[in-house]
Amino acid sequence: MIGKSLIISGLMLVLALDFVCFQADGHAGQLEYARSERDYRTPAVQLIDVQGKKIDFAEAISQEDAVIISFAFTSCTGTCPVITANLVQALPELQKAGGRYRIFLVSLDPEHDTPARLREYRERFNTGDDITLLTGSRNAIHDLLRAYNAVYPGGNKMNHQPLTLIRAGQHPWIRLEGLVSGRSLAREVRQAVEQSGMVSPLSTVY
Repeated sequence: MIGKSLIISGLMLVLALDFVCFQADGHAGQLEYARSERDYRTPAVQLIDVQGKKIDFAEAISQEDAVIISFAFTSCTGTCPVITANLVQALPELQKAGGRYRIFLVSLDPEHDTPARLREYRERFNTGDDITLLTGSRNAIHDLLRAYNAVYPGGNKMNHQPLTLIRAGQHPWIRLEGLVSGRSLAREVRQAVEQSGMVSPLSTVY
């Protein structure tokens, strides 16, 4: 019952966000999030996927034409359901655009978010295999957040702000601060790929 309520609340917020996005698209220069370009060095950390498999994160992101990274945690009832729903909403547009890309959703609560809890979360939001959910040790997650300038204030995960990172090829990271609708995320990924000069027609979704 609680899970269904979270999904309904998330979908309602997504619809509201889409309206904001529509308003923003209609007025030049307005965005529902802050956008910047940054140079980040991904640390050599091992994270853990929903099956309990260890993932060399730096190597994993180096194998894709485009990478999208966001952060959430499974017990979050605020922005996390919206962040996740927006990632799912972006999938059809990304699939139509083609190209090889990968979406990572990294837990901000590794001590609670075991692989089993990540599997439950995956089922709740129907992410399938298109979005890779990851957890890890507390130190590994902290090292990753610090490298991406994403450490939340006071060490309290409840203080985290919505953040999405996009990188195409070896170009700088696109940093999106704020809630990003699925439509806007797909547009940002397409622009990043176009600006990188990659013309690979690959259509596989990893």
